[in-house]
Amino acid sequence: MALPHIQNSAAGRNKFDPVHKNIFEVKFTVPEALREKFGKDEFLLTEHLLKISGLDTLGRAPSVQQQKFMGTDRSYVSSKLDSTHAELEMEFTLNLRNDIDNYIYNLFRHWVSLGYDINTGARSLKREYCADWLNISVANRRGDIYWEVIFKDVMINGDITGLNELDYDSGEAVTLSVKLVSDWWKETRAE
Repeated sequence: MALPHIQNSAAGRNKFDPVHKNIFEVKFTVPEALREKFGKDEFLLTEHLLKISGLDTLGRAPSVQQQKFMGTDRSYVSSKLDSTHAELEMEFTLNLRNDIDNYIYNLFRHWVSLGYDINTGARSLKREYCADWLNISVANRRGDIYWEVIFKDVMINGDITGLNELDYDSGEAVTLSVKLVSDWWKETRAE
């Protein structure tokens, strides 16, 4: 049995750096229908992003199914995945530009209304409510990218949340939560 000493740790002796949760960058596109009004704000989405989750989709594997033989189980890997799309959730900070323009919130409200405008009932087609891509790059402390995922045909998935409650007793700044879906992606990992 190896004793708990640094000399018995390959990662320690060889100076392997840890993987950090906070060294990443997300770049966005917005649907073409929003570019004229919100094109300048595409880049600000990167600045306002606090966190992103749902990347475990990339490691999805088929579940195991069982058959019975005289009361005993025989296990097999399923011939298909339960789901093949990615569901991402992001949290954004909100600021007011020019004192009154809640630009990040406004961008997402307009994006939501491309799928279904709750005020008018208007709907648009997939080519109008999908963003072309969303790029996530993860790097080491020096900035060398070792993992990159480009999600394609990205769309809003459900409600945008965060402005549900106003509270006189709270001094906290509001954050906005947005869920997105992508049916396919390209992943590159350094190996």
